[in-house]
Amino acid sequence: MPGKKIKQSSAAFTLIEVILAMAILAATMVPIFYFMSKGATDTDFNVSRMFAISRASEILNAMLDNVPFQALRAGVPAYIKVEDLKTVDGYERFDDAWAAKFIHTVFPGSEKTSAGYPCQNVINDPRGQYYKITLRVEDITSPTASKDEKPPVKQIGTDYPGKAPKDFAAIGTGEPTFSYLKNPAKLLSQSWHQRVYLPNPVGMLPKAGEFRFETELPGKVSENHENFYLDQGYDKYQTDAFRFVNPTATRMTQRMAKTKVSYTNNDDFQYCGLKRLIIEVQWNIDKPNLKDPEKTGSGMRRIHLMTIKADIDV
Repeated sequence: MPGKKIKQSSAAFTLIEVILAMAILAATMVPIFYFMSKGATDTDFNVSRMFAISRASEILNAMLDNVPFQALRAGVPAYIKVEDLKTVDGYERFDDAWAAKFIHTVFPGSEKTSAGYPCQNVINDPRGQYYKITLRVEDITSPTASKDEKPPVKQIGTDYPGKAPKDFAAIGTGEPTFSYLKNPAKLLSQSWHQRVYLPNPVGMLPKAGEFRFETELPGKVSENHENFYLDQGYDKYQTDAFRFVNPTATRMTQRMAKTKVSYTNNDDFQYCGLKRLIIEVQWNIDKPNLKDPEKTGSGMRRIHLMTIKADIDV
């Protein structure tokens, strides 16, 4: 009707109210999007990290189980080298064909150099993330010349095995040593005294300077070989008493425990019975650098695993 005012609805929104509502909504969504994005990034990193740890563990296990001690050479990266082991007893089957097959299985893409096959390569996972893998090997050597003497022997105590056995006193030089329960038997290896022996004397007569049993060695390194598991002080007990009533332990230094390695003329490094293996896996999580694991920056990630390899071949 003429002259009648139309009343405005109070339910309508002004432009300012709409803008303010959008601003509040945006402010609340930013943290949500942040945590969603961070969760996706963390998940991606954890997947990469598990892949790196799994691959590093596989390589270390392969090195411990399949690579002979002298074929693994120290360095960053380490090298597999066998050309100079042709005359070393026990290494006859570890030729270049073996080395090539092994390295191409564990480090595919590694090419032979004058130093051997480098233990380093770059691989990628199914998501397109690339990883640089490097194996570092360090020789743990004898720091000083050991005395030319027999391995020390001691009874480790009647409390064993109920309580921890007694141990040898520390060697002042910090030289690595090997301790074990004494087990007099046929001579299997006494390379520390640099004498020739027959590991299988059946049907063979020893030549001059060759020995079949420990009792034939000058000075008799241990008791009679018939004293199998018969420890010091055992004669106090009846013949059917359990063994290791009071076990005897023997300790050897690296120079007593093994022969010299064949790949060095350095006297310290020739007596090397242990190697430290450190594996590094490096990658970059920045999207532009997924295929460039050596690219430095905030996206670089690394993991390291370490183990010790002992020379149990001699």
